[in-house]
Amino acid sequence: MSKIWQSSAGFSFFTLISRIFGYLRDLVLTSLLGASSAHDIFVVIFRIPNVFRSFFGEGALAQSLVPSIIEAKENLNSFLNQVFTSLFVTLLSFVMIAELFPGLFISIFAPGFFADPEKYQSASDFLRLVFPYILLISFTAFFGAIQNSKKIFQIVAATPIIFNITLICFALFSNEFDLQILGIAILIAGLIQLGINFIVVIYFNYFPKLVLNFDQEILKSFFNKLIPAFFAAGIYQLNVLVDTIFASFLVTGSPTWLYLSERLIQFPLGLFGVAVALVALPNMTELFLEKKMEELTLQSKKLLKVLFFLGLLCVIGAFLFGELAIKLLFLRGEFTSFDVGMTFLALQGYAFSMLFILPQKFFNSIFFAISKANMVVITGLVSLISNIIFNYYFIYQLDYGHFGLALATSISSGIIFIVSYIWLRNQGILKLI
Repeated sequence: MSKIWQSSAGFSFFTLISRIFGYLRDLVLTSLLGASSAHDIFVVIFRIPNVFRSFFGEGALAQSLVPSIIEAKENLNSFLNQVFTSLFVTLLSFVMIAELFPGLFISIFAPGFFADPEKYQSASDFLRLVFPYILLISFTAFFGAIQNSKKIFQIVAATPIIFNITLICFALFSNEFDLQILGIAILIAGLIQLGINFIVVIYFNYFPKLVLNFDQEILKSFFNKLIPAFFAAGIYQLNVLVDTIFASFLVTGSPTWLYLSERLIQFPLGLFGVAVALVALPNMTELFLEKKMEELTLQSKKLLKVLFFLGLLCVIGAFLFGELAIKLLFLRGEFTSFDVGMTFLALQGYAFSMLFILPQKFFNSIFFAISKANMVVITGLVSLISNIIFNYYFIYQLDYGHFGLALATSISSGIIFIVSYIWLRNQGILKLI
């Protein structure tokens, strides 16, 4: 447990620094763009590669590749090269489709933009520019997963700092800051992140190679984990994306208000939830393979109690200090007092999700560690379907606007938390009392 907390603390420290620079990035962007059409386009369109990044990037790869590396032992480089090749071909195909048919992605993820031809054209151009970022950040995550399997977490946590600093520099030192400059900054930041992590894995005596021959036996364990990992890593992003799709039909500013409030929610999520889940995964996997179930159960119980308590503090803090925090963080330039109030309204809707999302990240790590990845699929589908239903009800029946979208995310998070806990309790793996 002491090693888990020590590694989590190191990961959280760099995540904290990254979040601080992330705030500074949002501060600069909102100051320059406000809750304008251009900022709405950035928020909505950049969400698209971020969702695919959650599937193919740090989330899915970390939860599926790390246990597979630990299990592989022999033929490790051959296994990694086959995964690298599969990832390269798949991602390159996605990028090519997005470059050729940007309207297809916009029709799925931002259908509300079609009502404004100028907004739709700007969104299409921005999508073409930034979508290759998914290729860069996914390979960064691939190299990061190799580091995580060696229980090296700090470099992976630190590289997002580069992303935020790069965007800040481009925004501050550009004569006329616009979506094109922002897109170029995103790509350059992705290249720098990739380069840093590539150098690190070379130190571990691994150099990626494209291969033509695939050993199905070697890849079987990985792909059995990868498909459920899509749901584990991407379900939260998918729910937020669903909110963004609905928000594209609402008044201008709604996507920005949701984005900024969700960014505040992401702060404790990355600082505590992701850190503990990522660091605990190798340990939980080793305990399961060594059949030390009592120790696994004991560690899980301790970690869950801490995460639930942290989630409760986050909810209280959001209601007591949320509006003040938004004023201090964003009230300047083109971002007005009205925007502060609308962002705080969204934050209140999202706040309750922290009670459930922090533990749920850890639940997913347990599912992967004990080879019950099918539970991730089940809970992911339940969360997604319930979020869509509540979104529709709160928007079109109760007319709650963007607050309803945030509240729906919290409710769907609570539902899958209950489902996951009951299952783990019935299996005798986890009991709070």
